[in-house]
Amino acid sequence: MKKRIKLKTKQKKASKKKKFVIYSSITFLVASFILTLNTLKFKISLGSDELIQYILYSSNHNMEYEYDKKNISKKIVEFLTNITLDNPSSILSSNYRNLTDEEESLNSEYIEDPYPDKKIDEPLVYIYNTHQLEEYSSKNYEEYNVTPNVLMASYIFREKLNRLSIPTIVEETDVNEILKINSWKYYKSYDVTRMLLEQAKEDYSSLEYFIDLHRDSVSHDKTYVKIDGKAYAKVLFIVGLENKNYKENLEFTEGFNDLIHEKYPGLSRGIYKKQGEGVNGVYNQDLDKHVILIELGGVDNTIEEVTNTIDALCDVLFEYIGGGQ
Repeated sequence: MKKRIKLKTKQKKASKKKKFVIYSSITFLVASFILTLNTLKFKISLGSDELIQYILYSSNHNMEYEYDKKNISKKIVEFLTNITLDNPSSILSSNYRNLTDEEESLNSEYIEDPYPDKKIDEPLVYIYNTHQLEEYSSKNYEEYNVTPNVLMASYIFREKLNRLSIPTIVEETDVNEILKINSWKYYKSYDVTRMLLEQAKEDYSSLEYFIDLHRDSVSHDKTYVKIDGKAYAKVLFIVGLENKNYKENLEFTEGFNDLIHEKYPGLSRGIYKKQGEGVNGVYNQDLDKHVILIELGGVDNTIEEVTNTIDALCDVLFEYIGGGQ
């Protein structure tokens, strides 16, 4: 009897030791997995607002709000793996998502110039898009029959400015194609447009104003306004404070923004000044004293709202730079 009791005791101890090893191994694997995820670049669905914030922190988009980076990292792990970090046992029932090293999922497409035959010999304004494929809402896509992204918005912007006798060109080079050819990550987009902007300045000595047109990722309630019964997509100006021309660019942007407030109250969300750790702070604005970055609307704005805002921007810019002179 005593031998049986001793044997059972040994078996219990062995069982406890085995369980401890298993639990320790699981804990180690979970911890290693989380640490690895925090160092990887992966493809993230843009459906979660907080995940978008994380992308924006490490990329070149711009947001007005701040967030807890540790909390966002935790949510990313939980989103990608369906594992609740406060409950490691959820690893047993999780369905893993495929991880890639693409920074952003883009459904949009590059658009060739819809007016290829028009030639501007001495342009005054150069419009380009560091992130050409940022999309707007496709809600009224069929009505307008255009691809709803910032590149198309740039072509519309150009045509309206040219009609006001402000000679304008749009950068047509496919930024994403250059990224692919050079095996560059998405965050290198500003390096691509820097080269293009420098080339444009070399090709056209007449250029004086440079507009980098973007689309923000905040919700519709932050990017929509009605002025005199007409729906608009709000604008936000970005000025990097970590370049040699920041004072001149800030002064130019402030003047432009003031005139928008005067003529279209509520259209502008203001000027977002960026500097410090984890942000760009330059945005190629060191290349000229009139490089302006505009976040035109957001992900939920319609083409109609965007084009109405472009009309307003053309009106203000025409007055601000002296009728194109």
